[in-house]
Amino acid sequence: MSIKIETLEAVREKMKSVPEVAKEKRTVSKQESIKELKREIEAMQKKGYTLDDIAKFMTDGGIQITTPTLKSYLQRTKTTKTTTQRKESKKTESSTETKTDKTQQPETKGQFKVNEDSEI
Repeated sequence: MSIKIETLEAVREKMKSVPEVAKEKRTVSKQESIKELKREIEAMQKKGYTLDDIAKFMTDGGIQITTPTLKSYLQRTKTTKTTTQRKESKKTESSTETKTDKTQQPETKGQFKVNEDSEI
């Protein structure tokens, strides 16, 4: 089904002008809530609370979560960060290797450089 450009543009303009959803009406998943509360969870751990204590604390506060689920979600937030850092690191390494390789190879194939001590 084809969509007219004028329809697309009209929808785009409507989307730009919609009001923000009130925070009270928005919902997030458990995993997203753990991601949002990660700093606070880490702060509680530094104060000596265990993940079991924190899971009970959160459940009492209205976010029902078990200790294994909490641990898994926390690990996922760390894994995502580590994976992103690895990808960025690989990009940097590959661009560095490419630059190094280019300096060691002749500028064009099939040519050679005459050394100063060579006799012509």
